[in-house]
Amino acid sequence: MISFKIKEINKFMHELLIAGTFDNFLLCDGEICTATAFTINGHFNKNFFSENELNTMNDDFSTWKNIRHIAFEIIKGDKVPSKMKLVLALSKTKYEEIITKSGMDIPASDVCGLYIHILYENDSIEIITGTSLNTFTLDKTLDKYWDTTVINFFESKFQCELL
Repeated sequence: MISFKIKEINKFMHELLIAGTFDNFLLCDGEICTATAFTINGHFNKNFFSENELNTMNDDFSTWKNIRHIAFEIIKGDKVPSKMKLVLALSKTKYEEIITKSGMDIPASDVCGLYIHILYENDSIEIITGTSLNTFTLDKTLDKYWDTTVINFFESKFQCELL
């Protein structure tokens, strides 16, 4: 797990809410506080979908691409939100690739999630990485690889400051 700040807030918000830079990530959870607090649960409501539609889904969460316009509508206006918290995750379909690149020897089914926590508050954006496994291990190879992958992704687009 690493933590870092984004120095270019306007550029980051543009990439998050307009440009689609994060569209392939899944939204696990979200909270946006403006005049009121809005909570977004990214889990699919399985009762809404047909059995055929459910069979084509690889993940339990909606992509950020499908939610981004809703978040933008909540935020747009003359004032910035007092707080925004998003938990994004990598799709399960990418686990095998990440595990292979990390060099860790575990099955993809042992990975519960690879996360990016985004917190905007007090005119500051903090990013925290996270990994979750379904099994206990002292091997932190995957954690370190995910941290490096995320910071490289962010540093390729924004000025960042490790905390």
